[in-house]
Order: sequence, then C-alpha cells, then structure tokens
Amino acid sequence: MCVSTDVDGGAPSTEHGLCLRDLPYGVGHERTGGMNQHNHKFKEIIVALSRGVDPEVAGDIEKQSVFVSQSIERIYVEPDGKAVRIITRDGADLVEVEAKAKRFLEAMVRQVGGFEIKVSMACKRRDSGPYHYGVNDELIKRGWMYDYGKGQVAYSGPVLKLARLINDKVGELYKSAFNVNEAHFPAMVDADTLRKCGYFDSHPNSVSFIGNVVEDFDAIEEFRRANSCSEDALLPQREHVHMDGMCLNPAACFPCYPTLTGMDFSTGQCFTWQGRVFRYESRNIDGLERLYEFNVRELMFVGDENFVRSVRTNALTVVEELAQFFDIDCQVQTATDPFFATISAAKKFWQASQEVKSEINIPVLGNDGQMKQLACGSINLHGNFFGKRFVFSAANGEPAHSGCVGLGIERWVFAAFTQHGFDPMRWPEAVRNKIF
Repeated sequence: MCVSTDVDGGAPSTEHGLCLRDLPYGVGHERTGGMNQHNHKFKEIIVALSRGVDPEVAGDIEKQSVFVSQSIERIYVEPDGKAVRIITRDGADLVEVEAKAKRFLEAMVRQVGGFEIKVSMACKRRDSGPYHYGVNDELIKRGWMYDYGKGQVAYSGPVLKLARLINDKVGELYKSAFNVNEAHFPAMVDADTLRKCGYFDSHPNSVSFIGNVVEDFDAIEEFRRANSCSEDALLPQREHVHMDGMCLNPAACFPCYPTLTGMDFSTGQCFTWQGRVFRYESRNIDGLERLYEFNVRELMFVGDENFVRSVRTNALTVVEELAQFFDIDCQVQTATDPFFATISAAKKFWQASQEVKSEINIPVLGNDGQMKQLACGSINLHGNFFGKRFVFSAANGEPAHSGCVGLGIERWVFAAFTQHGFDPMRWPEAVRNKIF
C-alpha cells in the first residue's frame, strides 16, 4: 500500500494492487446523490479484484457497499470491472476498512454471471414525447410531494390521485383475471415470522426492528425530562430501549403466511391487498425511486404447482394491461434478488438457474440523466417453501406451492411522470381525467 496526500489530481503510485489518496469534497458525490456529505473529507483506496466482474455484479457491489462499514461512503467498480475505488470518510481506520472491504468483495466476486436474461412481456408506449428528467425535484417544486429526507415522502394532488389510480386499477385487473380474496395485513410483523420466511438469512441488512422505552418508571421519566425543554429530540439510552421481537414488514406477502397455517388449498386460491412495506436502504435512498417506506399492491396465490405456475403466467397479461392503460414502456424479464453479500453467490445462482423470479422493469432517467431500468415490481415463485414452513397444504396433504406479484406503487408513479412529463395532454385520456 502507498499513501499520497496530494490532492492535485496527480496519479498516485500503487503497490500490491492497492493505493490510497486524499480527495477533495465532491469526488464521487455526483454518482451517489448522497446525504449529509458536506461535513466529510474523503480518502480513496483503490483495490484490485481477484477476478473481473460483469456490469450486473458491479451494480450489486456498488449498491451493497453502504452496508460494509460506517467508515465507507461508497465503493465504485472501475469500468473494466477489474478494480474498485473505496471512498472512505475522514478519520476512518484504513486497516479495518481495507479488511472489511476485501471480505465483502471476495464474497461478491464469487457470483456467477452469464445466465440468459429472458423477456416474457414487453410493452411499448404510444406517447412520442421525450422522457422527463428531474421528476422528484419537479414534484417537490409543484407542492405535490414532500421529501422528509430519510426515505419517507408525503404526497398530494396529482401524485396522490395517480398512486390511488394505480392501486385501484391493478386491483380491478386482478379481480377480473383471478377469483381473488381481498385482504388486509398489519405493517408490523413478528421477528419469528421473518425468520421462518428466511429473511434474516437472506436480507439481514434491510431489517428494521421496533423498540420502546423499557417498562421502568425512572427510565421513562429520564427520557421525558430530557426532552421536556430540549431543542432537538434526545433518544433514550441504549440500555433503556427494549426490543420485543416486532419488526416493520419488509415484504408485503410475509404477514399473510401465518394466517394460512393448517389450511387446505387443494383448490387454488388468490389473495390481494395493498401492503405497507419498509426496507432499510441506508444511503441508497433516492426520492420515489428508492424509499424506506412505500406501498405495494400484492397478489399472492396458493395451491398445487400447476395452479401456481398458471397464475404466474396469467399475471403477465395483467402487467401488460396495466402498462397499456398508463401508456408506459415496460418489460418483464428474469432476474435475481439483491441478497446479502456472504450468501449472494449461492442464492443468486439458484434463483437464476431455476428462473423463479422476474422483474417488471420500466425505463426511467437516473440522477445523472442517463436511461436506466427501474424495477417497479416482481413476479415470484416460492415452490413449497412457505407451505412447509407455515404448514398449509394442497392435494394429498402435500405442502402447498405459492407465488406472488408485488407492484411498487410509488415507483410506478415515478415511472409514469418520467415517461409523460407534466403536460396533461401527453397522458392517456382515461388517466388524465382522473389525476389532473
């Protein structure tokens, strides 16, 4: 390793595939759109990867890099996929950062790529106008959205009307296509349910636990008095916070499974509802594109394998009809989930090889003005995993198969405004008359 304190842009020397240099504020800032960066001075470490990675793995590395260390601002993969730039915060223990980053990178580069991406549905919009750039800023400027800055947004006016219309329209399409049972589930879920669902094993970085002040008079009074005259909120001491095993729900379908225990699905059934979903995204938060708290219109189907696969196939028609109604470019293609680094390679390989997950991708413009595919929903097959874990059956008492379709309401809103802009006349008449 070599260290250079020069900030004039000169290329530092390298040794053993790693080098470090000081960076002035702003390096990497354009790519992250990050939060609270003005107080930080950054250093950059360059590390050679043990093997080159393709663009998909590179994207996973950059996205998950916010969970490697609190001392790391972001990790960027070089264009050739053979090295990374680690942006560290001022005061970081560089030895510790390097060690953690290398463990993370070694886990990520084990991912196997090369699987053929299969497109099962594609829809082309009729609107010939250009895509609109800077949708989040424009919505805020018009007073239709308020961004709290922590992955939560409030919205009103045409945004609220559009969100409701998307939810109502897909619910209407589900009712027409499937004999759905309407349902409602809470926004909180028991930790043991998430454990049974495999979420702690697959996505531990996204979990949000709920805590309360311990049932202790002195602890509660201390918390009350601390906040009685303070200008800013003061949190209780860590030892005074109790977690009783409740979490914010990170996937719309999870609260449904405990309610199916002991039930027989020899005749397949479908359920639908609007779920409130919470996923901790750290510094990946980005307006309507990536929220901590968001809404999902869910379709969940249970029965034998043939029934579940037939519903999955018919769901493609529903997605196509939805895209046509809102007149947006959209396609459904095979994909994998963003699993936590240490188990990502194995789980992604299984998902890709079995083709059990498809993403509903809608093209939008990113913060850099470049076109990108935004995953606005997914269509998933679970096999009999949940049937085994929560003990509900299909024919002959065998564990039932299940599957689900989740549509992210706020992402569909963002995509629609991106593709149609803010001139009402560019929107389909049936939509325009409802939201403007």
